[in-house]
Amino acid sequence: MSMHFQFGSRAQVPGRRQAARVRLALPAKVILVTGHQPCQLDDLSQTGAKITVDQIPPPLGDDAVLMVNGVEAFGTVIWRRGNSFGLCFEDAMPMADVVRLRGFNDHQQALEQQNRLRHAREFVQGRKVY
Repeated sequence: MSMHFQFGSRAQVPGRRQAARVRLALPAKVILVTGHQPCQLDDLSQTGAKITVDQIPPPLGDDAVLMVNGVEAFGTVIWRRGNSFGLCFEDAMPMADVVRLRGFNDHQQALEQQNRLRHAREFVQGRKVY
């Protein structure tokens, strides 16, 4: 027996992605019934997200709000694996927000790479000791 959920005007089998996703590694915050906690946004689409937390992820069916870089999305936990969980958004996230977060992620990764190179250069040149 297969369960079906309704997303907008399209029915879909749980666990099947409705929109293309982008892989990210952004610090974020998730607000749960039990409180809020920092998390990492691992991937994102207009219809959902993969989130990793340091603690035990919330139970299946729990509602949560994902907050990242000025974007908020309300959804329901639809899967759990280890410290990660999938959040299916109640309303589709605007594509402009997905694109903006991808750009923010790319910029952040470029800055981190520049910092690593600068630290390595300073270490090799003997200017800093770690």
